[in-house]
Amino acid sequence: MPTLKIGNIFRGSRLRTLAPLGLLVSVLFVMGCEESVNPFVEEDRYFTVFGYLDTAAEEQFVRVIPLRTDFADLGNTTIDASVTTFEVETGQTVVWQDSLITYNDGSVGHVFHASFRPVPGWTYDLTISRSDGVQSSASTTIPLITGVELDDPTISTAAVFQKVRWSNIDFRPFRVEVWYRFLNSSPSLPFLMAVLTYGNVDDKYGQVVQGNKWEVLVRLTNDKEDVTKELGLSDSSAPFLMSVGMRLTMTDDSWRPPDGVFDREVLVQPGTFSNVNNGFGFFGSLNQYSFEWTLSPQITSLIGYTYPGKR
Repeated sequence: MPTLKIGNIFRGSRLRTLAPLGLLVSVLFVMGCEESVNPFVEEDRYFTVFGYLDTAAEEQFVRVIPLRTDFADLGNTTIDASVTTFEVETGQTVVWQDSLITYNDGSVGHVFHASFRPVPGWTYDLTISRSDGVQSSASTTIPLITGVELDDPTISTAAVFQKVRWSNIDFRPFRVEVWYRFLNSSPSLPFLMAVLTYGNVDDKYGQVVQGNKWEVLVRLTNDKEDVTKELGLSDSSAPFLMSVGMRLTMTDDSWRPPDGVFDREVLVQPGTFSNVNNGFGFFGSLNQYSFEWTLSPQITSLIGYTYPGKR
């Protein structure tokens, strides 16, 4: 079993995905850290679990903490647990491998990992088993790819904006990103990309419309200041804009807090936000939806960029 020295729960490609999930991670981590002094341990609660399947990653991770009633520090170097996922649609079972993680504060934890990319719409059953046969379990269905509608740009006296609607999304996504793709100084060089994050809790640019569609207002003119900062350009420069795109990071249906609000005081209560049978914590899934489009020469010029082929 490998021992790693890192300051995060997961590694590699997952770190960027984890950023907008910080509140939920910290809440569930507080719940999970009750492994040595836990007044909520019951006879039928065996593990605290936190993890999720991500369609954007080739490697999946889940943290497992055994629940104990004693006060002794056992060092956490070994764990009586085996982890598997069962893919309902195919009947395939994947056995996960354990890694011992050392955090910046010196504490250690067991993070199990497995190499596969989950399939949208499929259901995965997670099982954590102890050597005496007792088990904790959870299940998640990967969110399906959804349809998208793109309005024509709207030109007002002060700005140009454009609406994008995603079908069958009636809950705020975890993250909404808008990117601007530019031609580099040489055709042989990679495109330049400026990626801006939309969809914060207080962001007025996203809302549910028509009952089941998530609508995002892309602020084409107002984004230019952030784009130039992202690319390290001056305000007067007008690079060749190739396209605009959007990416939504969406969770499965069960990954929704009470009343749709991520309230730390509510979520830290044991069992309030948990889908683990015979345990605590949460096991869910993420899918990312992407859509890219081009703008006309007129709109490109109005928002302060140069259309490819024009000077």
